[in-house]
Amino acid sequence: MHAAVSWQARRVRRGPQVLLVEEPSASSRGTATMLAGGGVFADVATAGDAGAARDGLRAMAVDLLVLDLSQSGQDGLDLLADVRASDAWHDLPVVVLSGHTEADAVLRTYELGANCFVRKPTSVGEWPGAVRAIEHFWIRRTAPRGSAPAGSVFQLPLGATAGSVRDARASIRRLLEGWGLTGLAETAELCTSELATNAVIHAHSPVLLTASRLPTGVRIEVQDEAPGGVQAGSLDTAGETGRGLALVDMLSTSWGVEQDDGGKTVWFELHDG
Repeated sequence: MHAAVSWQARRVRRGPQVLLVEEPSASSRGTATMLAGGGVFADVATAGDAGAARDGLRAMAVDLLVLDLSQSGQDGLDLLADVRASDAWHDLPVVVLSGHTEADAVLRTYELGANCFVRKPTSVGEWPGAVRAIEHFWIRRTAPRGSAPAGSVFQLPLGATAGSVRDARASIRRLLEGWGLTGLAETAELCTSELATNAVIHAHSPVLLTASRLPTGVRIEVQDEAPGGVQAGSLDTAGETGRGLALVDMLSTSWGVEQDDGGKTVWFELHDG
């Protein structure tokens, strides 16, 4: 016997429908409420386990599946595999939430067909950033090709050379200082360097560096042309680069990975205060 599907709806309106798969808790109720009230999604259904999620997918037209793997573990991975093996659900966008951020764990979700990975927050203050990341993924996925996001946005194409990493660092520092975000510049420079190193040195790929001004900080994305995982690195690694996601995870407010047929985008956000 599995948990029933319940709804968190801001109001009745047409728009994308979300199915959130997460064990019943204050956390899951809060996530559903923020997703439903954020202005992007019409309604949010919550399923307490993988069995209820399968019932929900059969019973309703779901536009986006948000799957929390932190507690569902293997059942959640099995659900993801079933979704991708189904003719009816094969193309359904799936966002994975997980507190397990090791590169092998992230890569495993993509091997099973996840479209986006978002680190599950560990505190109440981090939840808005995670919900915004899910909204941002949906907006990016559904935006017309060639359309530009609103607000202050900086983009810099970089070649697959070691010099590109230095260019990325210097550009981000100058940009954030120009935006009046000098307090975030050093951390942004360091995290950008790690992501650019992963793309240029390890994936041997040119990258598109994008920085977007947020109301309370900045979002930085490194898009490459190499499908697959990202290098985990270690905080014990000597030198200025090579620490990868371990450092980004420690320093950023939130981060995640989006993947498609043409490569992947690794992003992080930093908030001022």
